[in-house]
Amino acid sequence: MTNTILNKSLRSLVGIPTASLSDALDRLEIRGFMSHEIKPLGKYPRIAGPAVTVKDAPTTEKMMPLLAMEAIDSASKGSIIVRSVEGTDARDYALWGGLMSQAAKVKGIQAAILDGGARDLIEAEQMKFRVYARSVVPSTSVGRTKVSAINVPIECGGVTVAPRDVIVADPDGVVVIPKQRLTEVLKLAQEIDDVEKAEVVELRKGSSMAEVIKRYARL
Repeated sequence: MTNTILNKSLRSLVGIPTASLSDALDRLEIRGFMSHEIKPLGKYPRIAGPAVTVKDAPTTEKMMPLLAMEAIDSASKGSIIVRSVEGTDARDYALWGGLMSQAAKVKGIQAAILDGGARDLIEAEQMKFRVYARSVVPSTSVGRTKVSAINVPIECGGVTVAPRDVIVADPDGVVVIPKQRLTEVLKLAQEIDDVEKAEVVELRKGSSMAEVIKRYARL
């Protein structure tokens, strides 16, 4: 997929709720929605962008997450960082903090999606950087996790995320669209969203909800 086609798709995705995208993925038998525990830590508008993945492993070694910093430094504008820790519950570890938010903001990265904790939220809010995470916690990840690889497939929020898969996030949560299925998911989600908009028009006219749902077969 060329960058031109990808950018056009991303612009379209920003206009489609994650609910419609999740329903489209369900119809295609793709698990695309992340766990309800991965929440926006602020009031953010909808975003869509390609994933840059960061894979951690548990450790007791005190190692700086240099590979995570490399992932930020090498990410293209509009990317979304997705980070998780393999084989452990990381809700008590902050996988993201203020300095990372600052570096990411300067690079034009849109957000961090974390299967674990985050900290320094005042700083993130001040610079209008978006963070989605399982928890908020002041602890460091140093001495608890180490970055084992970047830009490899990871598990985040119950979903497999590969590099350059498309992430869409809004107040309802986070959806992952496999890059090789983007075109068909987008087409189906647009159809679903168009039907829902038509249903809203009918409901605003005072039509019976039961009749509207029967007519459009969409809830």
